[in-house]
Parts: sequence; structure tokens; C-alpha cells
Amino acid sequence: DRATKRIVEAISDKKRIVLIGDYDVDGIVSTTLMKLFFDEIGVELEWIIPNRFRDGYGLSANIISRIKDYDLAITVDNGISAVEAGELCKKYNIELIITDHHLLPKKLPDAYAIIDQKQEDCSFPYDEVCGAQIAWYLIASLKKALNTTVDIKSYIELVAIAIIADMMPLQHINRAMVIAGLQLLNKSERPAIRAFREKLNRESLNAEDIGFQIAPTLNSAGRIDDAKWSV
Repeated sequence: DRATKRIVEAISDKKRIVLIGDYDVDGIVSTTLMKLFFDEIGVELEWIIPNRFRDGYGLSANIISRIKDYDLAITVDNGISAVEAGELCKKYNIELIITDHHLLPKKLPDAYAIIDQKQEDCSFPYDEVCGAQIAWYLIASLKKALNTTVDIKSYIELVAIAIIADMMPLQHINRAMVIAGLQLLNKSERPAIRAFREKLNRESLNAEDIGFQIAPTLNSAGRIDDAKWSV
């Protein structure tokens, strides 16, 4: 709720917002989901996926110089251990919202809000979910707060790719989202998904196609050059 309220205020006040993702499939999908939503509501959102070779992982001190002119920074699938970067954000008056799904370190970054289901006081019923799911739930919260009609259920086709790629246990909400996501993938008109279906010569995609074909392809961009191509 705290993160949602702050993002809505930033949108209303026309603040400069930047998103920091990650170069694996989960981070790529999380970044894509947020960008899709902001595009659909007509709000500018700049995004950065750190380069594995030049920047290292996640919200690191290495990329602060690239975001120092923004008012609000949001992380997806990273940031829970970004203590030094959090301090630098304070120095440059950048408010920081962290969304992550990884284990909490002993010391948390100094952030305006942290969304991570592994926090002790978090009431979310499922411990093992991926970063794209956290991003999707934040989008759902923003949709409600902004009273917009964006069809975020259609995003679940992409969330399913992240759940499988990040090897989340296929139980509870994870299983439900993957089943729904596969149904959406198999009738998707999204050009990238159609291209994957054509390349794999598949009428319909299954979890194995995602785990052994689509996910490695998306991952490869960040390992060879830059994950921005996958986004």
C-alpha cells in the first residue's frame, strides 16, 4: 500500500520515474510488465537493466550516476541487498521503492518501501514466488488505485514464463498462474510469442518449451551482449 500510494503520487506530480530490472528471465519479464503497464496508462517510465559485464548485478553503486536525475527509482527482481546503492539514492534525493523476492540480508537498504514476501511482517500467504509475480501484484494494486481499465490478466502469459524460468515450485498461486499463462500463450498475438511458436514449430507451447527453449533464449542476450534486447 505504501509503495502504491507513493507511485500514484509520483505519477500525479509528473515526477521522473526510473525502473531497475535484472538480466535474467525473471528480471526481464518483471521489467517488461512494468513498462507495458506504464505505456498503457500513458505515463513515461524509463528503465535500465544493468549490464552483466559493465555494471554487475541489480541496483549497484555502478548505475547510480545514470539515475541521479530521477525522482523515484523502483527495482524489480533485485534490490533487497542494495545497501550502498540505497545510501547513494538518499544522497541524490532519489526515493527508492524495492520489489524483490529473494532472501533478506541482515541489513536492509534504506528505502521508502520494500515489497518482498519473505519479510516477517508480510501477510502474503506464499513464500516461494518470483520477482515477476511481485511486479504483477504491484501492477494490480496500481490498477486499483488509479481506477484504470488496463487488462492485466493478459500479462499472465509473460508471468508464467518467469515462474517456470526461475524454477518456482509449481504449487498454489504458481501453478494457477502457469496454467492460466500457458492458455494465454497458446492464443497470444504478441509478436514475440508468435515468433517463438513459429520457430519451435508448435501449435501450442508447454512448460518444457519455456524451460528449455524460450527461457534460455531470453537469458542468452544478457550473457552475450545486453539483456535490453530481450525486453
